[in-house]
Amino acid sequence: SNYDEVHELVLSRLSGPQYHRGLLGLTNMGNTCFMNTALQCLSNCVPLTDYFLAYDFRKEINASNRRGHGGAVAEAYGQLVNTLWGLGGEDGGSAGGEGGAPAVAAVTTLTPSDFKAAIDRVIPHFQGFQQHDVHEYLAFLLDAIHEDLNRVVVTSAAVDGAAAAAAARTREEAAAREAWRGYLLRNKSIVVDLFQGQLRSALTCDECGHVSVTFDPFMYLSVPV
Repeated sequence: SNYDEVHELVLSRLSGPQYHRGLLGLTNMGNTCFMNTALQCLSNCVPLTDYFLAYDFRKEINASNRRGHGGAVAEAYGQLVNTLWGLGGEDGGSAGGEGGAPAVAAVTTLTPSDFKAAIDRVIPHFQGFQQHDVHEYLAFLLDAIHEDLNRVVVTSAAVDGAAAAAAARTREEAAAREAWRGYLLRNKSIVVDLFQGQLRSALTCDECGHVSVTFDPFMYLSVPV
């Protein structure tokens, strides 16, 4: 399967020599530090970067997904990662040596103007150079990458009730597995593989003591500050 192929590739890359590339700063184009922060975090998520560097992610672009952007976001991020890590491509005209060859050692910063322009075209909320919340941007970006690379091409309306039906089962482990299986019938991408999980919620009635258990997918965990 595609998942097994990507998984084996990532493991083989992680067992090799440590990277010394990717040490590039991102230029602040006005108030785009929120974007740069999110991009640096994602760029240094090694399994995700390996996926875009060593695996032909274009094979997984889901052009028919109405929730995606025809692969535009995945393509833009893939080009940016390849530039940051010195494996070719151009973005914003900052990194690159003579004749298009990467010159990582000679360049310390990159202006991600091409990437920003590509994202602005498909996510108008972030157009311009105003300040935005980094978590909000990261959420939009990961969701857009996921939908562009969602391996599920055809979905069935019948799976929408899988989580609710599973929650009614007596054995929670079986219910949890069924809920996650139902979710994967609609969502399956490198973003799901690396960043998503399942959260168990229990609601107890104060009057009768009945406990209602539900299982929901999550990509972020809030922590108290």
